[in-house]
Amino acid sequence: MTAQEFKRNMEDRGLEVVDQTSSASDSTYQYIYVALDKEKYSFEYYFMKNDESADTVYQYAVTNLKNTYDSDSSAEINEKDKGTNAKYEVSASDYYCNVLKKDNTVLYITSYVDYEKEAKEIIKNLGY
Repeated sequence: MTAQEFKRNMEDRGLEVVDQTSSASDSTYQYIYVALDKEKYSFEYYFMKNDESADTVYQYAVTNLKNTYDSDSSAEINEKDKGTNAKYEVSASDYYCNVLKKDNTVLYITSYVDYEKEAKEIIKNLGY
């Protein structure tokens, strides 16, 4: 999925989409879009220069989630790594978080628990 397709898809769902590309720390970030509904969830989409750059973003996000939830006994953690595709998912008492890597893209979702099912449906419809 291209960055423009992500943006269009999320706008079609009524989410506010903000271009955060200018906040990127280096040129490996080609596009960064954040789609959000402040009452429900946010979807951060990173379109990277290559697979290795996407892996770096993915690992950084996973490390942050591990630091937050590894000691939380209520958190259910699910991790899968299949080469160019990877997934790290956390369902906890306060939030549902999911980091997905597919080729040179990363999708990072944070959702209030009440909207986990809806967030998962959007993820599925995006092809992740």
